[in-house]
Amino acid sequence: MKRLLLLIGLLFWSCEDERVEIPVVEDIGMWVNGDIIPVYDYYESITTFGKKIIQEDGSVKKIFVIHFQKDLGRISPEKEHYALIFYDNDAKDNNDLVDLGVYVNPDTASSKGIVLEIVGASDYTTNGQGIINELHKNVVSGYAEGTFWNPYREEFQNGLVVFENLPISTDTTNTFYSEYY
Repeated sequence: MKRLLLLIGLLFWSCEDERVEIPVVEDIGMWVNGDIIPVYDYYESITTFGKKIIQEDGSVKKIFVIHFQKDLGRISPEKEHYALIFYDNDAKDNNDLVDLGVYVNPDTASSKGIVLEIVGASDYTTNGQGIINELHKNVVSGYAEGTFWNPYREEFQNGLVVFENLPISTDTTNTFYSEYY
């Protein structure tokens, strides 16, 4: 009888869960032509923007932008900046602001494209690829690399951006790209 009471006591005895949840830490690494760019020191403003658009034909388009701006203040194309733009012209119809997958430039074989941009009227991406490999409640991780023309240095530059646990904002003041894609 004592053993039965002990067994029943063990089955119904509860332990309080004292585990502490480790906070998720945002991290961004950037390299241009192999040189490390200390993003949190070099850029005064680092913002994100995500948007889901239902198009006239019923398909879904999504855009996700990571925007790095040298000066504080309003996000503007006239200020020194660098932007990484993921877009999908045939996205999943869900609550996510970006979809998992591979994004390429040029995007001829896929609906998922990517652009690396530096301020300037004549900048352009010659090639690029990126992956969104983690996504949970619009907190995203991935990377992108590619080659773009920098009109200020008059040279092609190779860029690499690696990001982890980056929350996606929907605040339109964080970007001027919401109107272009």
